[in-house]
Amino acid sequence: MNTQSSGREFMFAVQVPTSGFITGFQMTTGNTTLRGIVQEKSAADKAYDQAKDSGTSAGKVSQQPSNPGRDMDNFALYMNVAGNSSAKFELNYQEVIKRRLGFYRQIFHVEPKQVVRNLSLMCIIEEPQDIHGLSYSLPNHTEALESSSQAVTVKAAPKRRVIEYRPTVEQQQRYNADTGIAGDFVVAYDVDHQNDGGIVLVQNDYFVHYFSPSGLQILPKNIIFVIDISGSMGGFKIQKVREVMHVILGKLRDYDYFNILLFDDRITLWKKSPERATASNIEVARRYADETLVARGSTNINTALIDAVDLLRGLSKREDGRGRVIVFLTDGHPTAGIVDPTQIRRNVKTRNEGLASIFALGFGYNVDMAFLEALAYENGGFARRIYEESDASDQLETFYAEISTPLLVDVNVKYTPTVIVSDQVTRTVFPQYFQGTELVVAGRLRNNAPSDWQATVTAEGDTGSTSGRLDFTATPEYPLDGPGVTSDFAERYWAFSRIKELLKMELVEENREQKSIYREMALNMSLAYQFVTPLTSMVVTESVNAGEVDEPIEDREMLLGLGKVSGGKITRSSDSSIIAQNSNWRSSGHSIVQDTTLFGLVFVLISRLLVF
Repeated sequence: MNTQSSGREFMFAVQVPTSGFITGFQMTTGNTTLRGIVQEKSAADKAYDQAKDSGTSAGKVSQQPSNPGRDMDNFALYMNVAGNSSAKFELNYQEVIKRRLGFYRQIFHVEPKQVVRNLSLMCIIEEPQDIHGLSYSLPNHTEALESSSQAVTVKAAPKRRVIEYRPTVEQQQRYNADTGIAGDFVVAYDVDHQNDGGIVLVQNDYFVHYFSPSGLQILPKNIIFVIDISGSMGGFKIQKVREVMHVILGKLRDYDYFNILLFDDRITLWKKSPERATASNIEVARRYADETLVARGSTNINTALIDAVDLLRGLSKREDGRGRVIVFLTDGHPTAGIVDPTQIRRNVKTRNEGLASIFALGFGYNVDMAFLEALAYENGGFARRIYEESDASDQLETFYAEISTPLLVDVNVKYTPTVIVSDQVTRTVFPQYFQGTELVVAGRLRNNAPSDWQATVTAEGDTGSTSGRLDFTATPEYPLDGPGVTSDFAERYWAFSRIKELLKMELVEENREQKSIYREMALNMSLAYQFVTPLTSMVVTESVNAGEVDEPIEDREMLLGLGKVSGGKITRSSDSSIIAQNSNWRSSGHSIVQDTTLFGLVFVLISRLLVF
C-alpha cells in the first residue's frame, strides 16, 4: 500500500532453488492484473525505469549475486506502486526435481506470517512408473511419516499420490501464536526402476529419457581426498573436516583404494600410492588425519590436483572397471604456485583427460564458486558449497554418500541418428553413474520421426551374472496425455535443461567468440521460453502488458534458429484461480504471494518437472 501522492518503490528479496527458473510474475493494482514478460536485462531495466519515472505501477524481477540460502539463488523483486494505490504480486517458478540418495525430494516452504483460518497445501504426484517409498515431514520436524496423520491426508494409487496438509488454527498456533507456521513441508518418494535402458517419454517433437537401472553390483572405486590445509582453514573448518574424515574413511569398502593428499603451499601425502581400504589401513589413515589436519601456509591448488590425478593414473593402469573419484575441498582462492584459475583448469583438464570425476567442495563464502563449478563440470563432476554452520559435518557426509557408490562407469547414451536432431540433445556421455541418482537426457526429434526408434546405453558395470561392457535399450513411450499434463511438457523440460547446460558451457569456454555464441544461445532460449535466468529479467508495466500478448510459435523458432515444429501459440497468460499448480512429471513449481488471508497451495509433480 502506497499512501503517498507520488509513486513509491518497494524491494523484496526472494530466494529460488538453484535448479529452478522464475517463469511467471504478475502484479495486481486495483482491478487490473498485469503479467510479466521476460526481456534481456538491459531492455527490462529500461522499461521499468521509464514506468517508474512516469509514476505508474511497474515491477521487475532479476537475479542478484549476493550470498543466498542453501541451494538457493537470490532474486530482487522491485515494485513501483503508483500514488494512493496498492499492489499485490505473485511470483511463479519451476524447477527440475533431481534424484538424490534414492529419492525425489520436494520442499515446500510454508510461512504465511499469520494464523490462517483455512490453510491448505496439496501435493499431487503422478508418475509413469509405480510410486513407492513416499514419506513426508512436517515443518520444523525431522520425523518421516508415511501415512495419514492428524494434519495430513495421504491418498494412494499405484502411479499417483495425493498429500494434503491442512493444519488447524490450533496446530498452527503451536508454532507461534501470532505468526503461525514458518518452516518446510517436505515430501520424498521414489519410483520403480528396472534393469533396462530406462524410460523415454515422447511428446510432440521432444523427448525426455530417464536412466536409473536397478540390479547392479556396486563397483570398487579409487578415490583421492584432496584437502586444503592453508591458514584460512583453521579453527571450525579444519575441526569439521577431521570429524567427517573419521566417518567417511569408515565407510570405504574393503575393495576400494584410497589416499589422502593435504596441501597448502606444500603437498603432503598419506602414502606414496593409494592403498586398499582394509580395516588396518583405515585405522592408520584416521590417526594420520587427526595428527596432520592442521591449518598452515598458503594455497597451491594446481599442484595438488595435478598430483591427485597422477596418483589415480598410476593405479588405473592396474585396475580397470572401477569408479575413479577425486574429492577436492578448499575454502579460498589459489595463492601459491600457479594462481590463475583459467590456467589451473586448463592444466587439470589436460592432465586428467577424462580419467577421474572431480567433485569440488567450497567451504564457506570466501571461495571462488564459479572457478570450482567450471573445474568440476569439465572434469565430469559437480561443485557444491559447504556452509560454515554447525551441521557442516553432516553436509560433507551427505555429499560423500551421493558419490560413494558407483554402479556404472563410462556411460554413453545413443539414439537412432536419423530420428534426433543431434545438436539439440543435452549431454549424453557420463563418466559415472552412482547409486541413488538418475541420468537424464532431453532432446528434439526430427520432423516426422518414426515412432519405433530406440535408445541405447552402454557402460562398464556388473549385473552379478555379467561384468564388463553392458548394453541397455529403451523404446519410447507416449503417455503424456493425462489430466493436468501440459501440451509442451517435454519441450519445456528440454529447454530448461538446455539453458542450464549452455550457461555451464559458457562458464568453461575460453574462446571469447565461442563463449559469446553460447551466451547468445542461452539468452535466445530464455527469451523464447520466458525463463528468468542470469541473462534476463522479467518486467511488468502498463505499457508492456504481457498478459495481452500472444506470440506465434514462429517467433520462438526464429529466436532458437530451429526449423518449424508442431505446436500452437505461446500465450503468456496463466490461470490465477489457484495460487500454485504444477502439472509435469518430476518437476516442481511454486508461487510466492505477498499477503494472503486464505492460503491455498496446489502442487502437481509430473515426471520430475513442476510446471504451472
